Amino acid sequence: MAASTSVVPVAVTAAVAPVLSTNSDFSDLREIKKQLLLIAGLTRERGLLHSSKWSAELAFSLPALPLAELQPPPPITEEDAQDMDAYTLAKAYFDVKEYDRAAHFLHGCDSKKAYFLYMYSRYLVRAILKCHSAFSETSIFRTNGKVKSFK
Repeated sequence: MAASTSVVPVAVTAAVAPVLSTNSDFSDLREIKKQLLLIAGLTRERGLLHSSKWSAELAFSLPALPLAELQPPPPITEEDAQDMDAYTLAKAYFDVKEYDRAAHFLHGCDSKKAYFLYMYSRYLVRAILKCHSAFSETSIFRTNGKVKSFK
């Protein structure tokens, strides 16, 4: 029996997803500053702290924008609104490095932001467990395969 595949069309409008310019012209520093500020906010809310820091540092190095040129925050989608409580709780757990709890509360959420945080939390749990198991195998308290006793 052949496996069937289905394609679900996804409609993305400019109001839902922030538009990032793919123009490689670096002469428009105002546009670069706008995009850096947008990226700093988007990466911060997804828990990508170093990416947020780097883009904020780059934005800080450019001249300030007038109030009229600052971009409004991205609009909240219907999925974001439905997942807001779970996302807020999970983001609080994520921020205090309780990644397994964050993933637990995001399981089943529909928004893209919640799904990203869910997958990123699961990845970090696996990475931490891998580091802990590697450390326990090469523990400094083991000698010749036996655990030292400190009695």
